[in-house]
Amino acid sequence: MEERTDALESKVSNNSKVKGLLMLAVMWCAYVTFAMNWVGGSDLGAQIVQTFFGGPVAPVIQQVVNYTITAARVVANLFAAYILIKSGPKRAITIAMVLLMFSVVAVWMPNYWAFTISRMVMALGGSMVIVYMNPVVANYVAPDKKMIANALNTVSYNVGAFVVSILFVFFAQQLAANWKITLTIMASLTVVFFILWLIVSEDFDTTKNLESSEEQVKYGYKEALRDSFVWKYSIAFGGFLFLYVLAVTSFPSVISTYAPKIDGSLLNLLVTGFAIVGTGVGMKLGLTDMKRKKILLSTGTLMIAMFALALIFANISTFATYAFAAISGFFMFIQYPVYMNLPHEMPNMSAQKLTVIFGLFWAIAYTVNTLFTFIWSMLLGSSGWLAASIFYIVGSCLYLVMAAMLPETK
Repeated sequence: MEERTDALESKVSNNSKVKGLLMLAVMWCAYVTFAMNWVGGSDLGAQIVQTFFGGPVAPVIQQVVNYTITAARVVANLFAAYILIKSGPKRAITIAMVLLMFSVVAVWMPNYWAFTISRMVMALGGSMVIVYMNPVVANYVAPDKKMIANALNTVSYNVGAFVVSILFVFFAQQLAANWKITLTIMASLTVVFFILWLIVSEDFDTTKNLESSEEQVKYGYKEALRDSFVWKYSIAFGGFLFLYVLAVTSFPSVISTYAPKIDGSLLNLLVTGFAIVGTGVGMKLGLTDMKRKKILLSTGTLMIAMFALALIFANISTFATYAFAAISGFFMFIQYPVYMNLPHEMPNMSAQKLTVIFGLFWAIAYTVNTLFTFIWSMLLGSSGWLAASIFYIVGSCLYLVMAAMLPETK
């Protein structure tokens, strides 16, 4: 009788894990479509501005959609944990998926500002999806497989950006001919994944201590804001985001103005493509006994140095620029899965605690990134490419300064 009970419990457990992996797969695909919509909108920025304004505008105005998307991510991440605690993971993720579908609505708005607001709502959904991946991983993925799951989650943005980059490298003229049709097709994928989510999703307990059957000690925003790890971890990532997000969103649309021989779409393709390769290397390193800070600081130094060289050679050698940018993307994402797994390696962790930590993490990191990006665009418009590029590299070094202060979790 006991054997039959154990077998039944094992079967239920396996079915639950399969369900959890299906949920994670749908969320992963949804975040890929978010990346496609964000990067696609950035690549078509000139056409979008032309439609709404009838001509060129200042760099700050042209980048306003990117600012508002990052600002929306700050807001979304602050409320993500609250929504999950109040409504449960299934309903919280459903809300995120609904908001993500505003990418379709945005395309057909009558003016630039309505378009921008709708894209902000899209960003709210996308940001919540990436935060909610963590409790799903925590609840359904075995401890020795979490590094792999988190590595796959971290590469989701790159996959979306990479797909869009390939399309723009080979079909830029066709895609730019009617930006509304292009973005509508990309955005419609979010509807598909919303329907799939309704089919495969289930609720689960987010309060259980992952290391035992005991209930987790209360850990909300109040406790997280007092946690020095959260601040160091988040601010460091703000410097990383400044390096990475600018490289794959703003740079492709503006770099040809200052370095005419550089193809922004190809630059994006190389950074995101080699980032995917780097993710695999980072995942393997994360599964070894190598010290985490050693990985973070060595690859972090190389990613910043390589992109600095890419900018230096932008008007000297196109081959060197592309090569250094690709190497930078490779090193960026060696450290990324290791970095994102750090909270999972901390003691006394629960799915709910992870949601609170990552909610604040993304909010603080995107606040830093948004502030730095705004300063960068102001410098670009007032002082030129050189001043903006120097600030870009110096600002990215914030990652190294703060990462050096993090505890060793291995």
